[in-house]
Amino acid sequence: MLITVAVVLVALVLSGRFFAGFYVDYLWHLSVGRGDVFWGVLRIKLLMFVLFAGAFSAVAILNLLIADRLSPVTFSANTNPAVQRFHEFFGKRMRLFRIVVAIVFGMLFAAPAISHWQDWLMFRNSKSFGLSDPQFHHDIGFYLFKLPFITFLLNWLFAALVFITLLTTATHVLNGGIVIQPPRPKIRKAAKAHFAVLLAALALVKAADYWVQRYELTAESRSIVRGATYTEVHAHLPAIMLLGLVAVLVAGLFLSTLKTGSWRVPLVASALWAVMALVGGLIYPAAIQALVVNPNQREREAPYIERNVLATRHALGIDNVQRVSVNIGDVTTPEVNAATLPLQNVRLLNPVSMATRFRTDEGLRAGLTINNLDVDRYVIDGRMQQVVIGARELDLDSVANKTWQGKHLISTHGCGLVTAPAGQIDTTGRPVYQNIRLARPELYYSDVLDGYAIVNTSVKEETCPDQTDPGPYSGVGGVKLDSTLKRLAFALSYFDYNLFGSSAVKDDSRLISTRRVQDRVRTLAPFLKFDGDPYPVQIDGRILWVIDGYTTSNRYPYGQDGDSSQLRGDSGLNDTFNYVRNSVKAVVDAYDGSVTFYAFDPVDPVLKVWESAFPGLFRPMSEMSPELVGHLRYPEELFRVQTSAYSKYQLAPEAFFDRIGAWSVSQAPPPQDQPITSSGPTTTDKETAQQQAFSGDSSSDRFVPYYSMFKAPGAAVPSFELFRPFVKFSTDDSRRELQAFMTASSDPKTYGQLIAYTVNDPLPNGPLQIANTMAQDPLISQQVTFIDQHGSKVVLGDLQMVPIGGGIVWVRPLYSLPTGSDQPLVKFVLASYGGRATFGVSIGEAIGKLFPGFTQDLGDVVDVPGAPPGSGPELPPTVPGDTTPSTTVGPTTTLPGSPSTSTPEELLASANQLFGEADDALAAKDLTTYATKVAQARALVKQAYDQMLSSTPSTSVPGSSSSGTSSPTTTGTSSTTTSASVSTTSAAPTTTSPTVSG
Repeated sequence: MLITVAVVLVALVLSGRFFAGFYVDYLWHLSVGRGDVFWGVLRIKLLMFVLFAGAFSAVAILNLLIADRLSPVTFSANTNPAVQRFHEFFGKRMRLFRIVVAIVFGMLFAAPAISHWQDWLMFRNSKSFGLSDPQFHHDIGFYLFKLPFITFLLNWLFAALVFITLLTTATHVLNGGIVIQPPRPKIRKAAKAHFAVLLAALALVKAADYWVQRYELTAESRSIVRGATYTEVHAHLPAIMLLGLVAVLVAGLFLSTLKTGSWRVPLVASALWAVMALVGGLIYPAAIQALVVNPNQREREAPYIERNVLATRHALGIDNVQRVSVNIGDVTTPEVNAATLPLQNVRLLNPVSMATRFRTDEGLRAGLTINNLDVDRYVIDGRMQQVVIGARELDLDSVANKTWQGKHLISTHGCGLVTAPAGQIDTTGRPVYQNIRLARPELYYSDVLDGYAIVNTSVKEETCPDQTDPGPYSGVGGVKLDSTLKRLAFALSYFDYNLFGSSAVKDDSRLISTRRVQDRVRTLAPFLKFDGDPYPVQIDGRILWVIDGYTTSNRYPYGQDGDSSQLRGDSGLNDTFNYVRNSVKAVVDAYDGSVTFYAFDPVDPVLKVWESAFPGLFRPMSEMSPELVGHLRYPEELFRVQTSAYSKYQLAPEAFFDRIGAWSVSQAPPPQDQPITSSGPTTTDKETAQQQAFSGDSSSDRFVPYYSMFKAPGAAVPSFELFRPFVKFSTDDSRRELQAFMTASSDPKTYGQLIAYTVNDPLPNGPLQIANTMAQDPLISQQVTFIDQHGSKVVLGDLQMVPIGGGIVWVRPLYSLPTGSDQPLVKFVLASYGGRATFGVSIGEAIGKLFPGFTQDLGDVVDVPGAPPGSGPELPPTVPGDTTPSTTVGPTTTLPGSPSTSTPEELLASANQLFGEADDALAAKDLTTYATKVAQARALVKQAYDQMLSSTPSTSVPGSSSSGTSSPTTTGTSSTTTSASVSTTSAAPTTTSPTVSG
């Protein structure tokens, strides 16, 4: 009795939780005004279940009844006794038993069909692309919307018939139609006829499947490009057509046994069919590929490569990229003085590195945290500026009151936004924070918030800092707990008795759940893919979360798969796809949780399908407020995919095979969390040449796109853009010159415009070379060493390209991160131009060292009242009598142990010896000694150069650059050039010594 009661109670609880979860899900959809989505999805799933369960059950019952009718009246003498006992047990209930079995298996077979409800909706609401595939000349919509469901239907039908055949076999065995006896079973003629019909049906279904498999060839990936290439068209396709005819022939032969009674021919034909499937499906195509295609691949694959190039460009949205040719020339001091706006737009605050600094400085209290920083633009001081913005989200792990009431009734929401101009810091190296005043600063919904909260209870919620009593919750978010049934349902669903038993919960209390904004939009639109980085926007005193939604498919004919290797782990594009559009902008109100989907790309056929399936779910973009439109961003995840594809698919089809003129996304400079070193970054292992040629870039890390108020060459004013550079393609990743760069506009007037700026010869240094130049500068290396020796490590910000005049300058912030801390400070700004690198405590100071005569204050370092004194950047102090190697910038350079009266020849000889010692240190992987020796040698060469100029001003040093701006650079860990005649002015900027602080 106790066991029975326990089983009943467990069953009641489990079933109760199931129905409670169903009811809670329904209430949640009603709370966001999307009951139509709940009932629409449920209706489609039920329809799929009923149709497929009904189809299986009907066919199974029909065959079982036929098997009953064909069974012998009496059992033979050699019938197995188990069969007789089975009939004695069921007796007259035998037919009912078989019907129940058929229905049960029908329900089991229908369960997988439920997961294909999206395929069914696409099939039923399919749209036209207005484009046809080049092989079979069907509209692209057929492949994206109809083919997936047709393929699933045929596969399901074949599997169902196989299982029904097994059920029928078991029935004939139990009815005596098949007698299991040695040496082989005995099968009655009527049972053979039944099996002949079933096997013929299986063969016909397979023939239909062969017919559909032809279209699947357009998505094959067995050649150098995706699609039906030479082997598929000339070997695989004819083999499939032949196998389809063989399948029809085999079906006819099985049906012929109804008249002839002979099974020898159909069985032999079936065996030959299996052999032909092996030969035609695998061996013959492989032979054609090896013997016909590979020796003449360029000519054989040329038309199919062209199909792949054109299809990939359209499918990934890179077919309308505007190309602009630019020349990169010299930059003069007057041009820099006349172009301060691009320098003012340099981003000093990296969102990744500065998140912990924001969290510490502006978290305000326990229970609030800043999990993530985003980049946006706002008008500050009358100028559109890039800002770093973070939301103070609720952190339940750090709330002071960890009781049930504390975590669900008191600490219920985050509090407001904090921003800082991305190009401005205070004298301590911290951001210049600006708190946004909001009418509704409460964030009941945010980026990483989970669990549930209950508002309008008898327990007062914790208010936001500096906020007067806001009164009870006035939003419509959540479900109103105005009945015992609702409270009981939520208590069962969350398995939390407090929801039902707490007296603090009243009839007008509201339970707020699904508080993570990504989960809200995915629940309402599971057929879309969503960006992994929602960002907050302040509109009319409220906080709105904006999330980019994508429509994708992996069935675009001839389209190459998008590269998702560099996307976030939670990215919606972190999957296999070869078609993508940013067709939806989802907006979630942080206060009431309302969700609005805007149809951002109304011409996208995939979006049109879902608009037909769920009328009213998507609103036109014309209904979005102009203020919100001004804060929309081109998604970085999509830009990464498009730039990776464009680096290869910008080629003309005829040049694609040889990769002539191909690009690669630029190698990444040392990442933000990797300390800078004098030897520069090293690349990781490479792919083979053949893999590299057609599968993409090498395995080296690639330049991460960044948002910027970017003033492109020739543009009148800067605009909010995404930026990513390219270098020439090379299988070993040795080409590092800047070949091109692409921007994606987020400006409302030109939103989504992709521009590829191609750089004409001579090509300037690329990002990795610039990073190496910065790393190898002796003054920068000395400063890094000084910071490392004083209990901190150096972390690098974004390496940014700044077009000025007819050339470019590179700027990068350098952060100091104390040991054991995760709160960086902006210590210096690195700048590079013309093979030279320098640094300063501000952008203006660093630029002034590169361009003597530039003395403008860019306003990037400001005084903030109350800032702690003496916390600014420090330089290594000069200690009298110090015998450590040092380098002093000035008209002359003296190293300890080297006489200041040495002749140029003696200085160059000493420098040459030091360069050799540096090579030996590098071979021994002693990077510290290597950097020291190189710095000493360069200083001696510079001193010799200055002496020779002063003695013979009209004569240049043999082998030196006439401009005096070139310098030996190293790539990766290769040795520095040891020629004493090479100019090294890039290693020693011709400015006065920086002031020593501290």
